[in-house]
Amino acid sequence: MQKGTSGFVRKFDEVEDIEMPGGATIRWLITHKEGAPTFSMRLINIEKGKASPSHSHDYEHEIYVISGKGEFTIGDQKYIAEKDHYAFIPGNVYHNMRAIEDLKVICVVPIKAAKEILGE
Repeated sequence: MQKGTSGFVRKFDEVEDIEMPGGATIRWLITHKEGAPTFSMRLINIEKGKASPSHSHDYEHEIYVISGKGEFTIGDQKYIAEKDHYAFIPGNVYHNMRAIEDLKVICVVPIKAAKEILGE
């Protein structure tokens, strides 16, 4: 067991839904604020026709599609992803997701990302 943290089980709607540019929404489910030392887990929802902003940063992230269908742009490549697909996005590569159908994904990023976005 990791020092300084205890496990928990929670329901996603206990966490605030934050709107992102482009129309996607994000819920930071697990971060350093809950005692996670290494990774953060986020739930991202994108309504049909909307998208996450195109951006890059110096850390990787991993995505798992819970439901829906979307077009993932990773660098110069475009991919269609739907339920039960997963994606790896390396650091320093421009990327975004556009919903072809309402899209719900889990996105895992390093704690560094949560600290940069949410603060210490």
